[in-house]
Amino acid sequence: MIKKLVSGELDVAICVTEGLVAGISNTKEADIRLFGTYVDSPLPWAASVNTKSPFGSLDDLAFGATFGISREGSGSQVMAKFAASQYEWKEPPKFKILGDVNGLVAGVQSGEVDAFLWERTTMNRHYAQDKVRYLGTVKAPWPAFSFGARKEYIENNRALVGQLLRTIGENARAFLGDENDQIREEYVCGGLGYSLEDYRQWMGYVAYNFGGQVDRRKVEAVVKTLVKAGAMESCDAVADIILEP
Repeated sequence: MIKKLVSGELDVAICVTEGLVAGISNTKEADIRLFGTYVDSPLPWAASVNTKSPFGSLDDLAFGATFGISREGSGSQVMAKFAASQYEWKEPPKFKILGDVNGLVAGVQSGEVDAFLWERTTMNRHYAQDKVRYLGTVKAPWPAFSFGARKEYIENNRALVGQLLRTIGENARAFLGDENDQIREEYVCGGLGYSLEDYRQWMGYVAYNFGGQVDRRKVEAVVKTLVKAGAMESCDAVADIILEP
């Protein structure tokens, strides 16, 4: 997403917060900013391994395990670095780019990589089909998804960007309304292919930010944590990361 913002292919992107913050810091010449919060609840990242893997817990990945990642700088990479720092792993993880979740699953199955991180509920179908095995969950204490755009775009389109946040917030509120329960269930289960159990699990932990407001203290926590984990090159001031419309 960051690359597409940098190239101008996208004006606005919804990104995992840790990936966006790290991308802003690591590509300063692009002048990207975080301008709103989409999902307040933290994203649970499930660690998955081969069904025959000897690994029994997250701590077993502490000795230089190779993680599959979707792309350089992605949440799947940033969160592996976060886990290594948070759990004080003895050796940093190594990485191999394998693309989307299907490529990651295939990489674990073939033994090309030891593990990968992906959203917990999305992985349930793969566990049910015995494609890979659940090892544990890595969860960071900050909002799951945030909005990003080039600084110039935000400054030149403040009214439009503000309206975007309000419109998305209003639609998220309507989506969660009691009167839309059946429509919501049909969309998530039928349209997106989740089981009813997964849908209920997802509904139990997802919390949208209807106003799009940014909690600066949480962004500051992201910065400090990612610098410590080696996922960011410098400890940037929050003012250089956030630009609300």
